[in-house]
Amino acid sequence: MKNIKIILLSLVSVLVITSCVKDDEEDFGSGPHVVGFRNVQNSYIYTDNDINPVQIAEPINLIGGSNGTTSGENISVTFSVDPSSTAIAGSEYTITNSGPLTIAAGSDFVQLPITVNPAVLPGNTPKTVIINLNQVSTGNAVISDSRKSITITIAKCASDLAGTYALSVTRIDNSAVYTFPNEVITELALGVYETSTTGPYDDLTIDGAPRNGFIFKDVCQSIVVEEQNLGDFYSNLVFGNPNETNQVTLDPITGNVVSITMNYTITFAAGDRQFRAIYTKL
Repeated sequence: MKNIKIILLSLVSVLVITSCVKDDEEDFGSGPHVVGFRNVQNSYIYTDNDINPVQIAEPINLIGGSNGTTSGENISVTFSVDPSSTAIAGSEYTITNSGPLTIAAGSDFVQLPITVNPAVLPGNTPKTVIINLNQVSTGNAVISDSRKSITITIAKCASDLAGTYALSVTRIDNSAVYTFPNEVITELALGVYETSTTGPYDDLTIDGAPRNGFIFKDVCQSIVVEEQNLGDFYSNLVFGNPNETNQVTLDPITGNVVSITMNYTITFAAGDRQFRAIYTKL
């Protein structure tokens, strides 16, 4: 009997530990199809070597409703460029398809193509293209309130953040501090980086996650943490806090990186947790 109790207690402990990290999958529900941008923000970085127009594409997805099934009829979506956008239409970017865009019957997304002209972008001055979804053409579809708009940042600037850092992470709600003396930031592409940890977690790969850290982008010394799954594995989401400043601090004389500050959220079923991470270059 004593051995059985020990085994049961062990199983309960494992379940509790797992649930702290990995939430249940999203419930799509049985209502109308829900349409929205896959990403609510995205960024694209270029250098002086990029002189030819580049086409990018932002997916508009079926993100819920009807128990996750695709639509039996076409869903057309109209969109518009928000007047608060700072990029110059027809010069710095072009949208040749004025819409509507159609998610074909049986499909779960459609691409919104945009052509960026890096050659005319000003150096170290990020520009934004903000696009809003307006209406859908079928009565069995609605636009998601949380994903009806996307902010696309386009910029021409240099980035050199790869290296080893002393990392201090503070959980905002309880002031708990986690330290990682040898945090490594790895460059994946121009202006795109991967950290070694996320919040307090440096061991997500033990459970099968492909990485312990998260992906972020450096847009002219401004940091963007786009929405992503924790460890690219769990249903918990990681994303930058929209009302907080994420930035790179440079030495005013040498121009070398001194520190990086990031503010981000990890979602949990019991309540989201916000973190402030300060990376000090070693």
